[in-house]
Amino acid sequence: MTFTDMAEDIKNTENATDFDDNDLALKAMSGDTQAFSFLAARYTGQLRLYIQSICPNPTDAEDICQESLRKAYQRIGSFNPEYLFRTWLFSIAHNTSIDHLRRNSSFSTVKLGEANDPAVEGHETEISPEDHMIDDQSYDLFIRSIAALPDRYRLIAELRLLHDLSYQDIADETGLPLNTVRTRIRRAKLLLEEMMHR
Repeated sequence: MTFTDMAEDIKNTENATDFDDNDLALKAMSGDTQAFSFLAARYTGQLRLYIQSICPNPTDAEDICQESLRKAYQRIGSFNPEYLFRTWLFSIAHNTSIDHLRRNSSFSTVKLGEANDPAVEGHETEISPEDHMIDDQSYDLFIRSIAALPDRYRLIAELRLLHDLSYQDIADETGLPLNTVRTRIRRAKLLLEEMMHR
């Protein structure tokens, strides 16, 4: 049975929301397979969507999702509980996606443009400097830079740039007006670009 299958089984039989990420990660680090399965249940859907934003083919995205969860399970001992589990997991998924794309094309950067932003519809092919901010070599710096953002920008930057949520989804999740979300994402990107080019 794959981790994604286990995740579906758990979602159908248990309430994984009763457990904290880090508590589950610590149990998984001690060899508790079910604890890791709870984490897989919590993040499989988000992870698959994130991977599909990099690798649009649904079959490839599912394979990469499964491989990412397998790698996370194998490397759980290297997880640092001082950081967010989801950031660590999505970093593994990002690198696994990049490896897949390298094997199958000359792709080398992940585009983080605003294709789903109505304000720029029709301009999806225009690539701005921040679209090239993230590649596999700078991803660790990118993660650290997001963590160092002021509080008002950090969560929004995570939701947009790490989890690929739409502006509207971010507004719904945070309770902020849509225009505020747009402004904070724009400012967060400017701050990140400054931090990563110091």
